[in-house]
Amino acid sequence: MSVVEGAGRRPGVRTTNAGLQTGVPSRAGPVQPDASGQPAPSTLAVDSPFGWAAALYRSIVDTSPDAITVTTIEGKIILCNQQAATLHGLQRVDEMIARSAWEFVAGEDIERASRDFLRILTEGSIRDVEYSLLRADGRRVPVELSASAIIDKEGKPRALISVVRDVTERRTAQEALRRSEEHFRHLIENAPDLITVIEPSGEIRYQSPSVRRTLGYMPDELVGTSIWQIIHPDDLREVGDAIARGLLEVQSSESGLPHKLLVFRARHRDGRWRYMEGSGKVLMEDGRAYGLINSRDITDRIEAERALEASERRKSAILKTALDAIITIDYESKILEFNPAAEATFGHAAAEAIGKSLDDLIVPPSLQAKHRPGMERYMATSEGPLLGKRIELTGMRADGSKFPVEIAIVPIEMAGATIFTGHVRDLSERKRAEEELQRAREELESRVEQRWGVEGAYGLTFRELTVLHLASSGRADKEIAATLGISPQTVNKHVQRILHKMGASSRTEAVVRAIKEGVVG
Repeated sequence: MSVVEGAGRRPGVRTTNAGLQTGVPSRAGPVQPDASGQPAPSTLAVDSPFGWAAALYRSIVDTSPDAITVTTIEGKIILCNQQAATLHGLQRVDEMIARSAWEFVAGEDIERASRDFLRILTEGSIRDVEYSLLRADGRRVPVELSASAIIDKEGKPRALISVVRDVTERRTAQEALRRSEEHFRHLIENAPDLITVIEPSGEIRYQSPSVRRTLGYMPDELVGTSIWQIIHPDDLREVGDAIARGLLEVQSSESGLPHKLLVFRARHRDGRWRYMEGSGKVLMEDGRAYGLINSRDITDRIEAERALEASERRKSAILKTALDAIITIDYESKILEFNPAAEATFGHAAAEAIGKSLDDLIVPPSLQAKHRPGMERYMATSEGPLLGKRIELTGMRADGSKFPVEIAIVPIEMAGATIFTGHVRDLSERKRAEEELQRAREELESRVEQRWGVEGAYGLTFRELTVLHLASSGRADKEIAATLGISPQTVNKHVQRILHKMGASSRTEAVVRAIKEGVVG
């Protein structure tokens, strides 16, 4: 009896212990299914060639992890194993028999399955074709199918046998791999760093798209060329040594470890040299070594560092050669810089001064009470009466002596903190010179008065009479100083002498008396 002739026989059908319903006769008569719907074991003798082949066939089918199904040319299922029933969402083999295989094909795959069916009839078989299997419970399962035609003695296809494998796990793994590769590709293509893969010879196998932004090349321009063509001649040896070390270590326990950062120059497409910082690994692929280099453009950083170094050198030169004392303090009044002129002015070595409080070192005790609140007020309000102005104060040397200074303080914002730099000038010599000049002027005026007999009332000198006259017109010391070309302090000294000579207790009294007595007009 042929396979087709046995197809569709439900009542009294003979079965094998593999769960395949067949038209093969049994010597022991029909075998009835057990209560679970599974056929009972066959008692077919295996001592005959036919029995041995049938037993072997049943064993192969029963132990196969794949679903095995035999259908008629029209697609009616006539044989299958338990794996096929389970894959199709059924519990027993007999639930599959006589159903159409087409009802288990997803709608979107019907047209393609029809074309593949014609291929089986014309070519004899198809292999590893993927479909979506529509289970009895409505769930879709991705499967891979291989099928071939069963040919009768006349060479005509009489039935189809198919092997179907659930590829859900493989699909899941493939999708995970695809997502991983897509994620990796996205990272590589959008990474700011250059990623370069090279052969041991230096030939570039891969170049990431970031090379266009960094060096101006399209990736395809560099693939297949030598990395040595874009490395600066002076850096070839160092880069080559690094690659050679990686190749030597590839067989050691340390192979694949990243090497230390290496700075080298690479030629931009426009001919400029750009500074690059890179690290690499030597990896193995199919027994072959290749280099993976990750590098980034640090030209701006290098130029900024060089500019900073140049700035530091200029600042150092200025501090060393400045005639004025230059002192920098933080918001707590701790000294950060103390130049050579400051050492000479205040008598403290820089090493001794740096880190000390400015208050304790060079500010006289009488002024410390004003200095500290002034700093606190500036930190709270960003305002200070002394900042940005040149003012005269009193400084204190290491030996405790006090001397006049002129100071200009400028606040500087650095990294979110405020520091203060003061330019301090010792006024001792200038004050001494002013006093000597004043004495010389007074002496000269005294001689002129003596020659011309111009000594005024109360024994006032010519200069004192001039100061008294300007004071009587309502001018303040600063205005008188500006008119006579002398300092306000010198004017104040003249005023004190006038009061002493006139026996006046105040400036106002002296002016009123001088006007009444006609000393001044």
